Amino acid sequence: MFQVAVVIPVWNGEAVLGRCLDALARQTLPRDAFQIIVVDNGSSDATKAIARGYRGVELLEERQPGSYVARNLGIARVKAPITAFTDADCEPAPDWLAQVLRAAAANPGFGVLAGKIELFDEIAQEREVFGDYERLFSFPQAHAARGNCATANWASETALLRELGGFDAALKSGGDRQMALRIRAAGRPLVYIPDMLVRHPVRASRAELVRKRQRLSGGRWDRTARRPRLAHVLGITAVDTLRRLRRAAISPDLSIRRRLAVMLLTLQLAGVAVGEFLHLAGGRKAARE
Repeated sequence: MFQVAVVIPVWNGEAVLGRCLDALARQTLPRDAFQIIVVDNGSSDATKAIARGYRGVELLEERQPGSYVARNLGIARVKAPITAFTDADCEPAPDWLAQVLRAAAANPGFGVLAGKIELFDEIAQEREVFGDYERLFSFPQAHAARGNCATANWASETALLRELGGFDAALKSGGDRQMALRIRAAGRPLVYIPDMLVRHPVRASRAELVRKRQRLSGGRWDRTARRPRLAHVLGITAVDTLRRLRRAAISPDLSIRRRLAVMLLTLQLAGVAVGEFLHLAGGRKAARE
């Protein structure tokens, strides 16, 4: 029987999926101890063919758009007591799954094991501000106990995920935090495990960060029930922007020039979020990417 399963949702990931599967092939855990499930989410490129090229990888297909509904399909097919999640563009460390099992044994009754996500540059960046921004504000896994658990590096008991009904399939973004908070509300702790390492590429262009901000804004909009809805999400964005400006302003790792550049980018992306909320209020659907 498998000790742990890895579920990877993917959409048009032909450029990155092989790197992720290669990293899983290098795991120190014996290959017969873990299950790999790739869930294709309607790709139109060579993603499925790449997944089929790896021995022992189970390929599922979920036509409904959304990484959370894709993860739920994977959960349904897991044959292990623990389910770990990562993303198609991630690169798990060789001992990632061994660390998952070690942390599970050391934290009986855990809800989520949230591992460290280390950002790396895929290409030489022409503008360092994008990498600075990502490193300051992306993947705050160290604050897992607050619900900041990203499915780029997450492990939970399979039975718990099924008991709670899986992720909210209606969401395109933000379902990680929502699910983590549901698990915490069920009395299970959210635990940060720094030795559980996954590497994730930096979004190295303005266009990538704009798409990410639009997607995250759509997720916040879909998760917001409080009325008036638009005023609520705009208020949260304002508070979050002020916090980010302060954090950038006092960052000891950046020169004054780089701090100012990050602060300007923060304001620009806040403007993207406001624009997206206005479009969503007008009836547009949240973007998946």
